[in-house]
Amino acid sequence: MRKILSVLILVLIAAVSCTTKYNNMQSFETVWQTINDKHIDPTFNGLDWSEVHHRYQPKFAAAKSEEEFYLLANKMLFELNISHNVVVPPDDLGQIDPVLSAEGSIGIDVRMIEDNAVITSVKSGSVGDKAGLRSGYIIKSIDGIDIEKMTVLKHIEDITVQDIEKLRAVDLKILTPPYNERNRKRDITNAILNKIYGPPDTLVSIEYVDEKGDSYLKKIVRAQRKGKMQFDDALPPFFVEFESKLLENNIRYIRFNAFMPPVKKRFKETIRSMQDTMALIIDIRGNHGGFFDVRKAMAETLVKDRVLFWRFQGKDKNREVYLEPAESVYTGPVVVMVDCLSISSAEEFSGGLKAIKRATIVGERTPGVVVTGNFEKLPNGATFVYPKAWTITADGTVLEGYGVVPDIEVALDRNELLKGKDPQLEAAIKFILKIEK
Repeated sequence: MRKILSVLILVLIAAVSCTTKYNNMQSFETVWQTINDKHIDPTFNGLDWSEVHHRYQPKFAAAKSEEEFYLLANKMLFELNISHNVVVPPDDLGQIDPVLSAEGSIGIDVRMIEDNAVITSVKSGSVGDKAGLRSGYIIKSIDGIDIEKMTVLKHIEDITVQDIEKLRAVDLKILTPPYNERNRKRDITNAILNKIYGPPDTLVSIEYVDEKGDSYLKKIVRAQRKGKMQFDDALPPFFVEFESKLLENNIRYIRFNAFMPPVKKRFKETIRSMQDTMALIIDIRGNHGGFFDVRKAMAETLVKDRVLFWRFQGKDKNREVYLEPAESVYTGPVVVMVDCLSISSAEEFSGGLKAIKRATIVGERTPGVVVTGNFEKLPNGATFVYPKAWTITADGTVLEGYGVVPDIEVALDRNELLKGKDPQLEAAIKFILKIEK
């Protein structure tokens, strides 16, 4: 009886293994064929795409694990050097945006300033605030890992299956397309933020240097984030933030972390209430992007006439998108703040407003992670994200790889942050006061 059971178990394992391999091979063929039929770059980044199939097909056939399948799939896709082009495991959709989908936070934000990981903001009342963290402090290590080690990123070609087996996907520090210095800086910053965020009620150890140069180590329990929302089965739940306040001189300040449906509603409500406001500052630094209908509807609250805003150029079809003025429109001066973590919809929104001369852009140039994308489930259950169209602004600028260049370029300064100042926000206010004299 035991022998029979053993044989049955072995047969079952073999059947499962064969099914997995078959589904993975079908998934490889689906990914390759989709790119072959629908890719928006007719040159395939200078690649012979048929040769790519011949080169990768035996590698997929020889793959011994799920980890190896995902590594090979993304190595193949990354050769195209274009954003929104990735295969994600079904049980790890958080890889699509680990920071936006992370459940726990300590309430701080970080940017790289002169090769230092500098805290740029601390949410009042957060666990980070209560632990004594302040803007301008330099983070030296997280959970015992030196920042210097975290800022060394590998090209995906240099990643092995053994690397993946040793580390969680979120801990793999990989350069992502498009390959430019601004996106490298974004990848580094995200690698640091990914270590700071995590499951709620878990400890994160932060070693930092304060304004006097003294070093401290604090162990902080991550708090549960608010604003959890699920928008699409192909995407993980996201945590949506929205902030609106009136600054001195009757200037309205709005900040949000993604172009998600709740943001559209609150943004439009705010616009309706501020017709007598002198100027509007929209802070989308660190904004993760979002949905087309959200960014379009928000832009429509800022124009008084119908205007061409974007052109979407796909492989076989081009589409022009016009803004139709909303029922309630704000016509005063608008400043949009961006940085190297403002991507996708944030770049379409800011770049579109710049092109039609409706907003002045302040901050740092964005990385150009900004094609429109499609989502598709593969036979093995994975989510395949692939480019659908180039985004071209009304003045003819292709945003992918190029990004949005600020009208007023301002870098963050640690000394100013230590004084409780935000140089980019101050530059935005200074510009508004100058034009409104």
